[in-house]
Amino acid sequence: MAVARKLKKVLEERFPAPDKVQLRDDDGIIGIVTSRRFRGMDSMKRQDLFHDLLSSRFTEDEQRHILLIVGVTPEEELANSVDE
Repeated sequence: MAVARKLKKVLEERFPAPDKVQLRDDDGIIGIVTSRRFRGMDSMKRQDLFHDLLSSRFTEDEQRHILLIVGVTPEEELANSVDE
């Protein structure tokens, strides 16, 4: 649980409001970050951004608890919510 709190804090610092950070911690942490900054950025660049952030702020043991963080634009978030 401590890793989830730390991750939320780190992501909210990097992506302040109106960006959104949503995390779920079951048997590992998965999350979605919604930000206009992802516009025009391909999925690999988004993952590289998260990888660099996590590797600089979390120990290897903490990183093992973080399964997946996905970055989406507000438009992508809206399109996915309409499909549900």
